[in-house]
Amino acid sequence: MPKIEEASLDEHRSRTLSRILTATERILRTSGRRGLTMAAVSRGAGMARNSLYRYAADTDQLCDMVLEAHLPVWSTSLTQALSQAHTPQEIILAWTRTNLIQAGHHGHSWLMNLYADSNDTQFRDSFLYGQPITPDQKKTGSTDRTTGAMVVFHRQVNQPLIDAWQSLRPGDARTGVEVTRGIVQSGMRLIDALTMEGGKPSRDKVSRIVEDITESTRAVMETLSVEQSRPHQRDRGKDNLS
Repeated sequence: MPKIEEASLDEHRSRTLSRILTATERILRTSGRRGLTMAAVSRGAGMARNSLYRYAADTDQLCDMVLEAHLPVWSTSLTQALSQAHTPQEIILAWTRTNLIQAGHHGHSWLMNLYADSNDTQFRDSFLYGQPITPDQKKTGSTDRTTGAMVVFHRQVNQPLIDAWQSLRPGDARTGVEVTRGIVQSGMRLIDALTMEGGKPSRDKVSRIVEDITESTRAVMETLSVEQSRPHQRDRGKDNLS
């Protein structure tokens, strides 16, 4: 049994968990989700792999734990911004701006795409697009990933965007959600590139990216909204002709 240098077992566990989360996040930031293995985390945390399993069953749980550690600041900022938005259009633009600003402040862009490479297709669709996981799908999945940080992230971060696009494009919200997420992720990569160029990016450069990406989102939103209304416009035209 390893020697416990801390004053208590709880303190030892807290410090060990901190090392695990630090090692996990470092790997996710530098190598992405595919580079995350239990062996790599145990090496990074300076502990035996069998000891790591006392804190997390697998890399999916490690991802969940990292997400739980970062979610409060991000979700609080988003909740505050969305409370000032009242129309679907305002919600989408506020969602875009806030996520980009948070990426600039905290370098959390990798969190937004943390589960993009998930092999669990049903879970990924539920996480990204709000599609419910049915009882039959739960039985075929590797684990039940519908509780804890996943539900919190989905409801507080993804759900407002999904609801807004469902209002603008009833029955076809997924196109809007996917395009908006893609634009925001592109903006985050631009912000990340500034960081790679030399430390913390300047506020002015981040602000320009935020404004440019927000305007791009506005243009896409207007285009998709017009596209959604065209069949109704044609139907009204036929009625007028008759």
